[in-house]
This record gives sequence, structure tokens and C-alpha cells, in this order.
Amino acid sequence: MTTITGKPKRALIFSGGGARGAYQVGVWKYLLEMGWKPDLICGTSVGAINACALGCGLDLEEMIQLWKSIERRSVYRVALWRQFLNMITRRGFTPLMDTEPLKNLILERLDLNELRHNPTEIVITAVNVLTSELKFFNNKVIDIEHVMASSAIPILFPWVYVDGSPYWDGGVMMNNPILPALERGIKEVIVVLLSPVGGSRLPLPRNRRDAIERVFEQQLMGSYEAFLAHLHYDRKRRRKMNAWQRMTYRSWQPSDLVLETVAPQRMLGFHSILNFSSRQADDLLRLGYTDAKNQLSDFFGLRDTPY
Repeated sequence: MTTITGKPKRALIFSGGGARGAYQVGVWKYLLEMGWKPDLICGTSVGAINACALGCGLDLEEMIQLWKSIERRSVYRVALWRQFLNMITRRGFTPLMDTEPLKNLILERLDLNELRHNPTEIVITAVNVLTSELKFFNNKVIDIEHVMASSAIPILFPWVYVDGSPYWDGGVMMNNPILPALERGIKEVIVVLLSPVGGSRLPLPRNRRDAIERVFEQQLMGSYEAFLAHLHYDRKRRRKMNAWQRMTYRSWQPSDLVLETVAPQRMLGFHSILNFSSRQADDLLRLGYTDAKNQLSDFFGLRDTPY
């Protein structure tokens, strides 16, 4: 990790997307090859797990091995017996899956105490179930309950209590947590998405399943597309201002922000969200690396470099 001297300059944003998280490690591999290291890493859901893993000091090979070794049973168990009991006793809502295996995996593979000593700031998000408030937690306070809360997919996974309040997946309200980078005035941001919509032209849905899948992917991208729309409006408005107006105009978004995005160019399918397997991890690691190499070529000045 890079050592922060003065104001942070670079931020890496990891989106949520379940078992697709291996894609982010492929992108990370390319960024390391290019010598690009962030001062801030923000993540939500699986992006929060990857952000914390890097913050705990896992090197590239350890990150790759972590994803290649993850299987479904090491992340969740389907709680069929509990569902049956609750249906009989009418106890109310019960999540479909038990995530105790994921908690044990994180505690086994990550030393969360290392987050306190890392000069790179790590920020993860979660949503308060009662108030719908989006909360940000950084590496001064992050512990296992914060990581589990950020990755608690609603309905499927149980919510997690943090400081006495129930929280679940931050991706519900901000699946692409770029706000902390803006608040810190960071001018160079790379966002890693786990959904293809927004960056590539996809064919029309062929059937109802395709349409539902497309809507799902668009919801994953919603907060980021809203941010891009605001950014476009803000820059358009600034161009129409005179020098004095630009000096006095207050905006939460700096006009000189360098924003780069890496995203899959094809649909990954519903099944990929919960498909924790070495085979999918291998595919996504390669895909993330290749996409980063292609999509960031201009950013790194490699336009004429043969691949």
C-alpha cells in the first residue's frame, strides 16, 4: 500500500456484486503492474470484503488464492430447516441463508487488527434497516460486524447489528461508494463495477428472464449513473459561467476530477452472484485483468501498445 503524504490523491472504488468479486482482484493485478496505488479504497458488499482484505495487508497472490479457494459452503448455508420451523411457529421474517461460514472465513483469513496500522484509508458502507440511513465506516473502527453488515444481501442474508442497530448491504442505497472520495477532495478515481450496463451496448432482452436480469443489473448501477448525470450537469453549468461565477460557485463535485471506470462488457448472469467457485473465480480474474488493460489504456498512455 502507498503511504499518504499530505492530501490523498487517488481512490479506488469497489462495487458490490456477490461472487463476482474476483473480477476486482483481476483489475487490482493490472493496477499493481502499472504502479498505481490508492490512498483510499472504498467498498460495499463484496467490494467491502476485498477492500478490507487489501487493508489487512493481503498481497496479490494471497488475494488470488483466497478467491480460488472460496466455495459456496464456505460462504453460506441454505437455512431450509429454520425456514420450516419459522413457517410452523410463525416467528416472522427469517433470511434464506446462514452466513456463519462467511464470518468464520473472514476471521480465519483476515487479521482485521491490521486495518488500524495501514496508512491507506479503507471505507465500507452499510444501510441501517430501521432508518434507511447510509453509514460509512473506516479502518479506525471496522471490525467483523461491519464487514458482515456491508455484505448482508437483503432477504438472502441476515442483517447484522452494529452498535445496537441492524444493518445490511450498503449496495441497497449506494452500490458504488464514490462519495467518500469526493468528500476528501480526491482528484483521481478508478471505479470497478461488477455489472456491464452503462459502459457497453447490450442487445434487447429476448424474454422475460432477460428483462428481469437487465433491470437487476441496472439497479446495481443506479447510484453510479445518477452520480455521472450530476457530474455531467455540473460541468456543463460551469462551462457557461464567467471566471467570477466559477470562483464563487459551490459544488460538491470538483470540475477537474479524473474519473475512470472498469466494467465487464458482457452480461455475467444471475447465477454469478452466488456462484462461489474456483472455476468462476478463474474466469473473472482473467476478465478483470483484460478489461482493465483495455479500458485503462488511454489513462495509462498505452493507446499504441499491442496487447
